[in-house]
Amino acid sequence: MGLAEPFDSEIVLLSIIDPDEVVRPSSDPGRDRPVPNKGPLDDASAFTEATEGMAHGVHSGNSRAELPGGFGTQAIEQAAQNRNTYVTDLASRLPLDVVKVRAMVTVGSPAEEIVRVADEQGIELIAMATHRESALARGILGSVTDRVIHSSKLPVLAIRPNEISESKSPEIEVVLVPLDGSVISESAVELATEIAAKTDSELIFTQVTSTFMQSPIGEVGAGYAAPTGITEDQESAADYLLSFVNNANNNGVTASMRNPTGGVVSNITSLADENENTIIVIGTRGQGGIKRWVIGSVTDKVIRSSGHPVLVIPPKQS
Repeated sequence: MGLAEPFDSEIVLLSIIDPDEVVRPSSDPGRDRPVPNKGPLDDASAFTEATEGMAHGVHSGNSRAELPGGFGTQAIEQAAQNRNTYVTDLASRLPLDVVKVRAMVTVGSPAEEIVRVADEQGIELIAMATHRESALARGILGSVTDRVIHSSKLPVLAIRPNEISESKSPEIEVVLVPLDGSVISESAVELATEIAAKTDSELIFTQVTSTFMQSPIGEVGAGYAAPTGITEDQESAADYLLSFVNNANNNGVTASMRNPTGGVVSNITSLADENENTIIVIGTRGQGGIKRWVIGSVTDKVIRSSGHPVLVIPPKQS
């Protein structure tokens, strides 16, 4: 709601049934029956009945769940029916006089389904809840939100569950844009500026000058050493950020800059904490797999450590 209303956007509520999470006992052949791979369920009476009772203004974008792998079961049908009731009820509780809402239920691998549906439906932004997990847990087990962020070509808004309130849609007052001089980080500037303009928010650009550098790999027991030229680096960062501030101000957006020193992630989260209604807009390489878990990424760490919504901007496709 915080972004949908000012952008006059339609909200699509998507709920996905993961067949791997549905119990399908093999002892009852009537509950596990192979069927031709026809896509949507042929027997959709349950879904039709569920959608007929929806509140006025809520449109069901897909009242029949799509089945993966050519297997249909009563268990999946029942799960999808229950989920359809849940998601349409959730949609009906949104202010339908303010935004348009559609409810959809599909069946499949969650991350893949989210990306697929977003592509098919012409979605422009994906919003998802994420959990505050350790890097090790996320590296080994992964998460749906993380997989979507690193596979989708669309911006992904990551929100922690404790940030969500049914009673009040959070207003955006500050848009924080971390930059590091790279084209990838700067890819977040355009959308961040548009969000600030649409929500009448303050736009803050920041570049953190690190005060520590790691000793060469292999020097056992070596600690950290402070690099030289901190003042020069800060002056360079200020000059760099000033161009973005001036450009935003010239376009009618209130903008400022911060160029602190210290840890990158800790400074970003601290700046965001100065206003409880801050959204962080940050670019990412979209790098997945083992390499990312070894090297880590500022974006991933900000998502895990910040208590604010983080809008992740993927690299532009060539």
